[in-house]
Amino acid sequence: MEDNTRFDHRNGAASAPQNGGGADETAEKRSAGGKMALFYAAAAALALIVLFGVFTLLGRDKPYSEDENRYLAGAPKLTFSSLADGKFMENTESWLSDQFFLRSLWVKTKTKTDLFFGKREINGVYIGRDHFLFEKPTPLNEAGAAATVSAINAFTAAHPVLRSYFALAPNATEILPELLPANAPSEDQTEQIGRVYASLDPRTAAVDLCTPLKSYADRKALYYRTDHHWTTAAASVACGQIAAAMALDTSATPYVSYPVSNTFRGTMASSAGLFNATDNIYITVPAGESPYVVTYVDENKKSVGAFDLAKLDEKNQYEVFFGGNYSLLRIDTALRAGRVLMVVKDSYANCLLPMLTPFFKTIVVVDPRYFTGNIENVVAAEGVTDVLWMYNVNTFLADTSVAKVFG
Repeated sequence: MEDNTRFDHRNGAASAPQNGGGADETAEKRSAGGKMALFYAAAAALALIVLFGVFTLLGRDKPYSEDENRYLAGAPKLTFSSLADGKFMENTESWLSDQFFLRSLWVKTKTKTDLFFGKREINGVYIGRDHFLFEKPTPLNEAGAAATVSAINAFTAAHPVLRSYFALAPNATEILPELLPANAPSEDQTEQIGRVYASLDPRTAAVDLCTPLKSYADRKALYYRTDHHWTTAAASVACGQIAAAMALDTSATPYVSYPVSNTFRGTMASSAGLFNATDNIYITVPAGESPYVVTYVDENKKSVGAFDLAKLDEKNQYEVFFGGNYSLLRIDTALRAGRVLMVVKDSYANCLLPMLTPFFKTIVVVDPRYFTGNIENVVAAEGVTDVLWMYNVNTFLADTSVAKVFG
């Protein structure tokens, strides 16, 4: 057997073999190997970032995101003022974020990761039960709401002969609270609406939409799962309430509904990065209605009827109603005499307006968010007899355009 005993020449004593040096050497090699692996991983990650950055810089900017339903930031222009006030760097950050290579893939991946870890609010959208998405409700801003209502009251006082009505629609969070994610912060929109109505000029008739919508048999049919709008089923309920307030006789006017799409993916699905869910869209019209002409005043164009079916081939299919939002529309019906209604509205009114066409000679539609003209000229030129203020709660509480146009 081999003798591994070593002899110490300094003191003539034999010593046992020393294996510790070999163990230390192995540990050092492992440590060095681990450091190299980390180095290579970091280098690979850095290379990917640089590569993606190069692709981003060399690629052509996309002006619009179909998935997110919004316009994307473009390359900023370098000026002395933008560099001095920091706007250039801020705009550059937005541009790189919006135009990053394979951005849609990253957005989808992030959303799936957030959902996997239990996150139920993404970009202001609640991920609810039964595949419902909810727009995060807007808190009541006392000063903002007071300014808007003050402008409405001032207009009412300046036109005492006009019949005035206000219909403020609750959002899905108010009508379908049982489908909200657990412990999701919400607002009592019935109470918010009550406070707004209480501050209106008494000459403006307040139309209660909360009660009939809450008592509707199939409340899930009242709102889209993927979009912040209500459906034509909800608009039909609202039309009945508004007609009653206006003393319109609807007994001889039956309505029919037609399905026009089963592939609608709304703005909330886009905001949350959920790109697979879809909704159905129905249009509801008076049975046997006579043709009417819609004039897009600022665009200087006309169409027969309210529906732009070409929009069903685009991302935002809700724009099938009038083609979207416009500053000023005029709907001339088959009636040769009668009342002239001015509707001051947001996009919730778009699917409701066709239901009102049998009852008015003309319907003038004003969207204050885009209107830049003189509202008094419109009222005088069109011979307006009735005014309907038609908004949803979230938009009404956040909007400041009414005060600018009517204040």
